[in-house]
Amino acid sequence: MKVGKPKSKRVPVRLRNKIEKSSAAKQRKNRKEAKKNPQWRSKTKKDPGIPNLFPFKDKILAEIEEKRRLKEEEAAQRKQLAKEQRLRGETVMDIEEGAEDDLEDDDLLEEESEDEDSMHVDESNPMAALLASAKARATEFEKQKTHDGDAMDEDDDAEFGGFGEEEDGTTAASVRKDSSRKAFDKVYKQVVEASDVVLYVLDARDPEGTRSKEVEQMVMAADGGSKRMIFILNKIDLVPPPVLRSWLVHLRRSFPTLPLRASKPAPNAKTFDHKELTIKGTSETLFKALKTFAESRQLKRSIKVGIIGYPNVGKSSVINALALRMGGRTGACPVGAEAGVTTSLREVKLDNKLKLLDSPGIVFPNKAEGSKSNKVEERARLVLLNAVPPKEIDDPVPAVNLLLKRLSTSPDLFAKLVEVYDLPPLHHVNGDTTTDFLVQVARKRGRLGKGGVPNLHSAALAVVTDWRDGRIQGWTDPPKHVATVVKSSKTAPATKGVVGDQKKIVKEWSAEFKLEGLWGDDESTEVDAMET
Repeated sequence: MKVGKPKSKRVPVRLRNKIEKSSAAKQRKNRKEAKKNPQWRSKTKKDPGIPNLFPFKDKILAEIEEKRRLKEEEAAQRKQLAKEQRLRGETVMDIEEGAEDDLEDDDLLEEESEDEDSMHVDESNPMAALLASAKARATEFEKQKTHDGDAMDEDDDAEFGGFGEEEDGTTAASVRKDSSRKAFDKVYKQVVEASDVVLYVLDARDPEGTRSKEVEQMVMAADGGSKRMIFILNKIDLVPPPVLRSWLVHLRRSFPTLPLRASKPAPNAKTFDHKELTIKGTSETLFKALKTFAESRQLKRSIKVGIIGYPNVGKSSVINALALRMGGRTGACPVGAEAGVTTSLREVKLDNKLKLLDSPGIVFPNKAEGSKSNKVEERARLVLLNAVPPKEIDDPVPAVNLLLKRLSTSPDLFAKLVEVYDLPPLHHVNGDTTTDFLVQVARKRGRLGKGGVPNLHSAALAVVTDWRDGRIQGWTDPPKHVATVVKSSKTAPATKGVVGDQKKIVKEWSAEFKLEGLWGDDESTEVDAMET
């Protein structure tokens, strides 16, 4: 018999850590060898099964086999029963249809025949009668649903006046996959009808591309010409002052136009300093013009101002800038760099006399021909206008090709584009520089696939994103103005026709809003000088 303190079986920490380290090292070694082994092995662990030494192995295997056999028999029985019910259901439906045709003139006999048939079916197979009744009701519901849907489509087409479908026969829903074009058109028309003043927001880089003459005519004709419309030239910090001044002079021949900086530019954007045209100054001038119009109307209700325009031209940013000048919250309307942020009608109250209506941006219909080449070019144009969300851009390469064509007309702008990506001189392959440009951009930005192959799709998306955020400089020049003068005759002197009427409308509306500053004082003199 041992006497004394028993010896502990605990392992020292030093030895335990040594065992853990050696075990981890052995596992790492095994993993490395497994990676080098070319033999394929499944990651799912194999079922070890029942050990041979287990005393009841034969009994357990017999039970498993019996369960599998019973399961297969039950499945076969259910399949056979479903087949018989389907055949009986079709037979019952044929009998009922024949009975209804034969007894159509006699209602009493028809009811008795139906009751007898149903009783007979209930006795043989009650599920067949239930199945036949359900099929008949489903067919009747589908017919009614189709009829109601066709009626609603006809009403929508008559209401929207053709804005829901393009002239080439393609529906406008193909432009926006995530939402209904007709729903957006309906909201847009609601905004125009409910507004006293319509602010048509244009992109300063391409005002003519984001402008629709049909929309202008529609606003002018609404409510007997009582509505007022103002062009808002947004994103003015992305164009130089001379170009902005030229566009203001050109647009003010049609409608009163105000420049606006609604929000701060994106990071690393190439901007221009317009000195007095700041975010605060331009938004305050627009707010004063709207307040002046509201006071001149002397209405007991508030004046509603609708905001319309293409997607991603900054409609919600205009509302946020006006709300911020009134001391409101900065996020009155959600905004984003991508198109399609605003999807429904939104009303923002500035004060007791002004309410702003924000509408989702839609691509207004144009009269371009519906050929395949024109469709591709139109899609590329919409991508450059930021009217298509990035998720819906199937092929951004045509948009980059169109961008290079536009910038190649100006050597300075094309040189700045090459400088943005720090590219070497581009090579012309069969008169095409787009492929070489995208290859160089993919290498510079690391847009490479397997084996170092340049991913042209990813590189083109990166270029489109840089263009959207203003990192690539580019703009369009206003068209040259040609005065249309009607030739004089013996009975009538020479007149300027519609030009004179539009000039008169611009002067009257400008007086109602009292547009001052922001190159508004010398507007009339500049327009007169350009037209004479």
